[in-house]
Amino acid sequence: MEHAEVHIKEEKFEISSGNKKWAFGLMIVGFLLAIIGYFTYHPHIEGLNEHDLHHLTQKRLWSNLLVNGYFFFIVSICAAAFIAISQIANAGWYVAIRRIPEAMSEYTLIGGPILVIVSLFALPTLYHWAHEGIMNPESANFDAILAGKSWYLNVPFFYVRMVLFMSFWMFCAHMFRKYSRKEDLEGGMTNYTKTYALSATFTVIFGFTFSMFSWDQMMSIDAHWYSTIFSIYNFATGWVSALTIMYLFTHYLRSKGLLNIATDEHQHDLGKFMFAFSVFWTYMFTAQFLLIWYANIPEEVAYYKERLFGSYQFLFFFILVLNFCVPFFIFMRRDWKRSRKVGYIVGAALLLGHWLDVYLMVMPGSMNLATLPTAENPGGIIKVPFQGFGIMEIGFLCLFAGLFLWMTLKALTKANLYPTKHPYIMESALHDVGV
Repeated sequence: MEHAEVHIKEEKFEISSGNKKWAFGLMIVGFLLAIIGYFTYHPHIEGLNEHDLHHLTQKRLWSNLLVNGYFFFIVSICAAAFIAISQIANAGWYVAIRRIPEAMSEYTLIGGPILVIVSLFALPTLYHWAHEGIMNPESANFDAILAGKSWYLNVPFFYVRMVLFMSFWMFCAHMFRKYSRKEDLEGGMTNYTKTYALSATFTVIFGFTFSMFSWDQMMSIDAHWYSTIFSIYNFATGWVSALTIMYLFTHYLRSKGLLNIATDEHQHDLGKFMFAFSVFWTYMFTAQFLLIWYANIPEEVAYYKERLFGSYQFLFFFILVLNFCVPFFIFMRRDWKRSRKVGYIVGAALLLGHWLDVYLMVMPGSMNLATLPTAENPGGIIKVPFQGFGIMEIGFLCLFAGLFLWMTLKALTKANLYPTKHPYIMESALHDVGV
């Protein structure tokens, strides 16, 4: 394949008025819709008193904040993980689009503190194990199963883990950006070598700490339940979503005449990643279900009983359609991976599907109400059916999406659109998938 002459040059991104309208428009509209949704949400569920219904409103508020705070944070930190993994693999192809995941990772600077603040209020409201008396044998609320996990599931240790893990990830993401921008000024191998060493450290530690992070933030909402591959499943959700946003941003920048060294070959490889890891996500989705179904252990099957046979059943199968069927059958074609119009459709389906995936991790457990254990209800939990999507859900999604978009666009303006002095820049510029 013959290549056109390649020119490595300074190429800056400037935020347009249209970019600002979209980002701030989403944030403003989302904020207003979230407020309206909160004050107009009046649940009517038989058997619940006014106090329980008010508590349900609070639960829906913090559940939405947790869904969006967690989703956009893991997407941004998985963008940093993409840089680290590509670096230690000595990958050359990705260098042309490297500044996109770098920009995405800058959302962690605001997304991390937001998630910590949300957890401060959400912990006693959404997490059954954090309720008063649950771990105390003298209390009427005592839960023997949760008491057995108290060495790990306790409030101080929860926050220590959360702050330490997130601080380390955010520090590494910051240093990846710092070394990359210094490389543009200094050239040479010094900053590349530093990034390589930090990437190796980050990747090993991230593998362990992300597992615990997903247990804390998501799995402990259903604290009686456990899954040995839940953390991999969570990583797949964040990873595919991060790849999808990289793919969409690459299309967008190229449509504006920017990112001149990125070609259809790079677009094709990102599309293949989306295709491949959508299959990987589906494998995790299916493997987790089959292992639990086959073992038929009561503490495990309760998670799927509510999602597969209860009021969340439609969402359960709809997520599978969006996250597997759409990318698998559409991106199987080579030319559609490169098509901007088709790519936007598949990208939108994947982002919605994985956001719904996180929604389904949170809502069935977080929206239940705690009560005193009885002979008929030894777990002391009142199951609350799916409340449907309302203005509150749409509002918070728009608010966080606008914030993520603005942070990413703003970060793109801080450096050249691709690292001009990276040692593999020419390899990336001449990248050819060979088919």
